[in-house]
Amino acid sequence: MMWYGVLGTKELLQRTYKNLEQKVQLECDGQYIPLPSLQGIAVLNIPSYAGGTNFWGGTKEDDIFCAPSFDDKILEVVAVFGSMQMAVSRVIKLQHHRIAQCRTVKITILGDEGVPIQVDGEAWIQPPGVIKIQHKNRAQMLTRDRAFENTLKSWEDKLKYDKPPLRPHLYPQQSVDLATEEEAALVQMCARAAEELITRICEAAKTNGLLEQELAHAVNAASHAINKTHPKFPESLTRNTAIEVASTVKALYNETESLLLGRVSLQLDPPEEEQLSNALQSVELELGKLGEIPWLYHILQPNDEEDHSLGYGKRNSRSSMFRIVPKFKKEKAAKKTSPQSVERWGTEEVGIWLEQLSLGEYRDTFIRHDIRGSELLHLERRDLKDLGISKVGHMKRILQGTKDLAKASMVDL
Repeated sequence: MMWYGVLGTKELLQRTYKNLEQKVQLECDGQYIPLPSLQGIAVLNIPSYAGGTNFWGGTKEDDIFCAPSFDDKILEVVAVFGSMQMAVSRVIKLQHHRIAQCRTVKITILGDEGVPIQVDGEAWIQPPGVIKIQHKNRAQMLTRDRAFENTLKSWEDKLKYDKPPLRPHLYPQQSVDLATEEEAALVQMCARAAEELITRICEAAKTNGLLEQELAHAVNAASHAINKTHPKFPESLTRNTAIEVASTVKALYNETESLLLGRVSLQLDPPEEEQLSNALQSVELELGKLGEIPWLYHILQPNDEEDHSLGYGKRNSRSSMFRIVPKFKKEKAAKKTSPQSVERWGTEEVGIWLEQLSLGEYRDTFIRHDIRGSELLHLERRDLKDLGISKVGHMKRILQGTKDLAKASMVDL
């Protein structure tokens, strides 16, 4: 730090190469550019310079220059008047030092003495001659993916609050036992149906980003499990592999069904939506057949004792994502809430309902906005955003919970 101070002060006083415009000649796209009195010239391809400084002085288009970009094949040429200007540009967006935007830069070093040059931190003294700078090619680079981060965050929230998939009680020897030919054939049929569903999801995701964002993890997990089942070797299918296939395919089925039946419009084309629905029904049919296998029963069928021990919110939320719940079970649960009971809820009942969903942190917010039962049944995603709920997992659980209440109350949303 002391040497930086000493050398910086020395440079500030002496200003080496302060008359650089007399030693070099600049041409941009073949046009001669007269230079003011300066100490350096910077040629930029990215908006960042000297440890993160936006030396161009902005990121937006104006009347003279277009917005700088790293992939437009255009170079930004900037004048350097001194070390003080470079230091100030860390704090203030300076613009008076812009020279040009061009595709080709030609710098001719005049006289007998060389001048210092640095490229990405590598410095040397360049003898007199001609330097030509232009775009050469492109390379694949890593960048931040906001959609993937939101998907990952949603999945992490789900892991916190959702129950892990139930596993059948297998002894160690049983877990590596091979499935019978009939059982392997059923797993293969389920895997083929799931592959068709994944194909339809991928096709629909090309025009609908929400599908990709919400179903990416479930699709990847199911694909990974399905790859372990090969139709040429059904006799080598272990029970552990079959359990993984059943669990991941069931999770994919639940996620896709929840998205199709949700209150957020996917805006799919009618033929596309019909194909996706048909593939989903095929998966449901094959999962029902797998549920007849004794050692897969606990994966694909509800555990009655555990259902009775769960609270209202847990039983009606998507935490039971790895189970097939028969229709008579849903009808039985629907009787517990009448149309009048939900619509007559006050703010206290709504707060209790939020706590049953393990979302009691929003109780005061709902009470402050006077959200009662009738308003609760008609909440939408944009309403939740207005309430300050930003976590995707929390939004989905509240919307799924209100949808379950609406079904129980026979309210047509």
